[in-house]
Amino acid sequence: MNSGLKDFKELFVETWAEYKARGLTILGVMLVAGLIMMGLVVLLALTGALFMGGLENTVALVQQGQLNRPVAVLFGLFFLVVLLVALWSQSATIAAAVDETLGVRDALKTGWRKMWAMGWILLLVSSIVMVGFLCFIVPGVLFSVSLMFALYPLYDDDLQGMDAVLASHYSVKGRWWNTFGKLLLIWLIAIVLDFIPLLGQILYVLFTPFLFLFMVALYRNLKETAPVHRQSSAVGRWWLMAGIGIILPILGTVGAVVTLGPRLPAILQQMQQQYRAAGGVGPGKPAVNHRPAVEQSAPGRPAHPAHLDRQEVWHDPVGDVVDFGVGRWLDIETVSVKADSDALRLAVRLHFPIAASFNAASTTAQSLYRIAVIYFDTDVNRQTGGGAGKDAARSGYDFGLDITLEAPRNAPHEGQVHVGLFRVENGLRKFLGPLSDDQVQVRSNQVRITIPYSTLGLQSGKRLRLSFVESFQKQGSGLSKDKLIDL
Repeated sequence: MNSGLKDFKELFVETWAEYKARGLTILGVMLVAGLIMMGLVVLLALTGALFMGGLENTVALVQQGQLNRPVAVLFGLFFLVVLLVALWSQSATIAAAVDETLGVRDALKTGWRKMWAMGWILLLVSSIVMVGFLCFIVPGVLFSVSLMFALYPLYDDDLQGMDAVLASHYSVKGRWWNTFGKLLLIWLIAIVLDFIPLLGQILYVLFTPFLFLFMVALYRNLKETAPVHRQSSAVGRWWLMAGIGIILPILGTVGAVVTLGPRLPAILQQMQQQYRAAGGVGPGKPAVNHRPAVEQSAPGRPAHPAHLDRQEVWHDPVGDVVDFGVGRWLDIETVSVKADSDALRLAVRLHFPIAASFNAASTTAQSLYRIAVIYFDTDVNRQTGGGAGKDAARSGYDFGLDITLEAPRNAPHEGQVHVGLFRVENGLRKFLGPLSDDQVQVRSNQVRITIPYSTLGLQSGKRLRLSFVESFQKQGSGLSKDKLIDL
């Protein structure tokens, strides 16, 4: 039954001759498709920069599930376009490999014209193979090889749909092991080239046209030597398998919606709680320290009343930082404070998620970046205490909080936010120690800090003067205006 089949060496030599004649054409098609893909990525980056603060911040928002509906729709459309370009690239590459008369431009045109037919064949093949794998795996392996050439009849003989699928099956039938052996050898060559240090990726790209041309040569040799088969009696079984493979995912989705639909709000709420408890960033360990993601009251202390609004200390526009490195991700949006009955509750909100800061900082040699320093004048007396800002622009501050971000190099998931308390005496800082974990919560783009009045020597009913220095502020020293807080 293997009469007329060429061995691997003959196919390799034949393919090499074709490669020398048409390899550049196929590479040209691949180059055009690659440039289009690169253009789409640049467009996505520009979109992220214009509407979401940059690509890195966009990725952080995706990880945290914070994309709003319009942006999510935009990203969905983007990935659909990418899928379309990928199908077009595949179709044009096969067209260039099958038809030696096509140049780059004509191959792209042919690929576009036959792209939808190719997509339909891919759907049929993937559905049949999936059903095969569901039947104890072995049939799936058999179908994977016998339907490996289903796309080539579309370009070589203009066969479409199930006709192309069956053409591949009958060309391999009775020569499965022979075909598998040749495919295995050519794949091993590709894998070995890819693993060569330094030049591996380049060699693999240059080898890709050879791989397509080898598949064409192998398919044509199988087709020319295949016995005649009657397809009418078998078509029904193949359509049945394809139909099952197409319907099963749809039924699974519908079943999940029907089963989980009534419970979906509770499930989403539970997932959100688990996400917050994990720190809110990525799989595995969180990228936002080990702080609790939700504010908790100390034992025996009632939660602070919800009707007490925070007083905004300062509000900044986006993009007023001194550099476009890590500092841009530490751009402060607002600093606000709420005076509770026995504690001061501060919130430092950044324009971007803190996860983006960790990602950026982990790519630099420096591991520590100061976000801000908050100064407190607890006796509201400018003659006592010390100065604030680089040039001691104002004085009279008694205490301060140093808020610092730490992200080890190449380890954004180990990022932490440290908050240290210090006293200002005679113009010098006296470090009093870090705040405890239950006093600091890091969530999304906020650092929330709780300081008991007793720590600062404050009393309810008194007043507090407060200001802060933004480390990467572009204008002046970065020292905000003073704010008087009623306790």
